[in-house]
Amino acid sequence: MRRPLIVALAILLALGLLLWLTSTLGSFYAGIATLNPWLARLLTALVTLLLAAAAVTVGYYGWLFLRPRRGLPPPPKTPQAAATAQLQSLDQLLGQIEDRVARQALAERARGVVRTFESQVLRLVIVGSGSVGKTSLANALMGEIAGETGVIKGTTRQSQDYRIDIPAIDGEVLLTDSPGLLDGSPEDTATRDLATRADLVLYVLDNDLHRSQYEVVTQLLALGKRTLVVLNKIDLYPDADVETILTQLRQRLPVQPADVVAVAASPRGYPTPVIDELVERIVAILRSEGRDLMADNILLQSQRLSREAQQLLGQQRQQQADRVVDRYQWIGAGVLAATPLPVVDMLATAAVNTQMVIDLGKVYGVEVSIEDARELAGSLAKTMASLGIIKGALRLLSIGLQASVAAAVAGKLIQGVSAAYLTRIAGKSFMEYFENQQGWGDGGIQAVVEKHYRLNRREELVQRFVQSALASLKSQGAT
Repeated sequence: MRRPLIVALAILLALGLLLWLTSTLGSFYAGIATLNPWLARLLTALVTLLLAAAAVTVGYYGWLFLRPRRGLPPPPKTPQAAATAQLQSLDQLLGQIEDRVARQALAERARGVVRTFESQVLRLVIVGSGSVGKTSLANALMGEIAGETGVIKGTTRQSQDYRIDIPAIDGEVLLTDSPGLLDGSPEDTATRDLATRADLVLYVLDNDLHRSQYEVVTQLLALGKRTLVVLNKIDLYPDADVETILTQLRQRLPVQPADVVAVAASPRGYPTPVIDELVERIVAILRSEGRDLMADNILLQSQRLSREAQQLLGQQRQQQADRVVDRYQWIGAGVLAATPLPVVDMLATAAVNTQMVIDLGKVYGVEVSIEDARELAGSLAKTMASLGIIKGALRLLSIGLQASVAAAVAGKLIQGVSAAYLTRIAGKSFMEYFENQQGWGDGGIQAVVEKHYRLNRREELVQRFVQSALASLKSQGAT
């Protein structure tokens, strides 16, 4: 039903009720006024106030129901808007990281991304294995000799940046000649990083793809990098062989056929390079996609930084959550060791576990009400009982305690240590629940509880836990 129609019906209903209430109040007043006019006025006024309060309440909740929902913000309509939104999100994420050194390092890299975005400089990066003619291609594109060339692999030891003027392109274009990829050399990491920060990648070959070359190209394409595959040194092959290689490249790679181009950057016997087709393709791409390519590149870089920030934030939250679990497991242990219960049903009734859920929620930025926390703790306790984990923990820890202290003392401590052990399993399970955006995953709560019980029942872990429990309980005076 459309919202205007709902509003119209609500108004008609309100008018009908108003007329009915007016008539009813008149009859009510007239009936009592015959006995006592002052009492009639007083009662009528009280009923009117109550009806007015009810009307205000109904109107308020009706407005909440009928008002336009904000919902999620609309998705960005352009790559530039998406990049701007991602940079803003990254800035908020960095503000949550407590490690000052790590935060500053990421913030500096983020500022570099922002500077790149604001400079609006198009970056072309030439990538390829050693001795395929990358520097010769850079020289040819610039129209002048700008770098040393040679047949020894690895001539370009460091990246070289050149500013070039491309006809019909507004703005500055930066061409980078990178060191050759040499199968694990120290320069490989720097070259791959350059490629991931490029707006347009020129991947240079001098033959069909080798396996390692294929992996690099497909990785760039998987990142969303606009990539031109450039077959260089075609002057060394017969025309038929060149066409065969080009056909194979176009079939093997998920690129547009026009993005596989043949060139001769430094041809033998020719006075000028054969690169016209490549230049035309670069100009066409930069003219039609240049600004979007820059925005996509900024979006990719900011997403990479966001992932790193989220990883740091996840580690930070895990450390904080571990401290919360440690604190509550020993609190629960001390309470139950001091006043042992006849039946061990620690998680279902202990308020300490409910408060632990609330505090864990705060660590992960989630407000959990006491009712929801109590329900979560109760559900997990029932799951642990149904899986036999409570009884299993008692047997497991009884053995460990009797091996560590006298039997008489061990009997007194079983309740407390068991409470701590079960609280730890519960806490680890709740950590996973919050890490999964308040979800138990495909296997449900049972799979999560079983997983953490299995992880914490290994003999060396149990013995270490028992020793920690004894030390903690002793410090609390439970022994």
